[in-house]
Amino acid sequence: MRRLLGIALHSEEVQRGLEAVRELGLIAKGYEISKTKNGAVVPLIREPTVLEMKRLKERLNVLEIRQVEFECSKAISKDLRNLPEIPSALRSELPRSFDIIGEIAIVEIPQILTDYSAVIGNTIIENNSHVRLVVQKSSDIMGTFRTRKYVRVAGSGNTETVYREFGCRYRLDVAEVYFSPRLSYERMRIARQVRRDEVVVDMFAGVGPYSILIAKSQQTSRIYSIDINPIAIRYLEENAFANRVADRVIALLGDSREVSTKRLRNVADRVIMNLPSEADHYIDAACQLLRKEGGRMHFYKFATRDESIDSIKDLLRSSVEEQNRVIVSFEYCSAIKEVSPTRVQIAVDTFVR
Repeated sequence: MRRLLGIALHSEEVQRGLEAVRELGLIAKGYEISKTKNGAVVPLIREPTVLEMKRLKERLNVLEIRQVEFECSKAISKDLRNLPEIPSALRSELPRSFDIIGEIAIVEIPQILTDYSAVIGNTIIENNSHVRLVVQKSSDIMGTFRTRKYVRVAGSGNTETVYREFGCRYRLDVAEVYFSPRLSYERMRIARQVRRDEVVVDMFAGVGPYSILIAKSQQTSRIYSIDINPIAIRYLEENAFANRVADRVIALLGDSREVSTKRLRNVADRVIMNLPSEADHYIDAACQLLRKEGGRMHFYKFATRDESIDSIKDLLRSSVEEQNRVIVSFEYCSAIKEVSPTRVQIAVDTFVR
């Protein structure tokens, strides 16, 4: 632990705040971001200058700098620096981070380090006591069910685990369903917007991280959770029961367009479209879901770093107008996750009438 200056960010501004702090080169490396009830605190190398503060205030609605105790980071590159098995010439190729879902660590290992996969995997387990299995990504996300292939590099057991987030628990199999721990703050950002007695349709629900968090956060809400993957739906039903929201989270197996058209037309106050690779092909279905008097649409899309926010807004606006609807306002539009050095995931909140 070490006491450092940190910038406190509300949950809805965590991704935007991280981007702003990174751009200014202010993040203190080697320390974990501290999660709070309302968001997170990011460690800083020093107090921002007047000009840096001005730039931060241009990007963030709430800005607070304070002293915080930060945990030292267990970055994999640091862990492996002194391992004799890895030649010094290759250490710059080491992965800088990895995802942990429950007891399973998921890592991307460059081909040049394939011979050292077991060393990397075992080091992750040694430095993360709750990790029992390390797997390596061996394919891109693919297919209708949005899954990817993994190769075991260290540890034991199968690929089923339990992941906990904001007081919710989710059982899932990382090899059979899509799940991203990197969207935790985005899920909370959406959940906090849901109002009393709202009907929400989660068009691509997976194992239920949006649906269940919303149901627990707003206890008078009703959520229809759709997914085409039967394994995801099985886990969603189990997770809804385990989190005591099965009476308000209704799992529906099938294609979102078909389910929307046949069963849920004009029922939703709010629609969540977390399928950034294909959501723009489902805007018509989302419009059919929304009440005739209007509602909110949470739209997600992958974009290159050169792609303008205005172009994404124009795409969404024209697609909505084709359904004889109109976007009254854009309430939020920002990059929420880095997918690769050249691609990001964009989130757009709109009110549609």
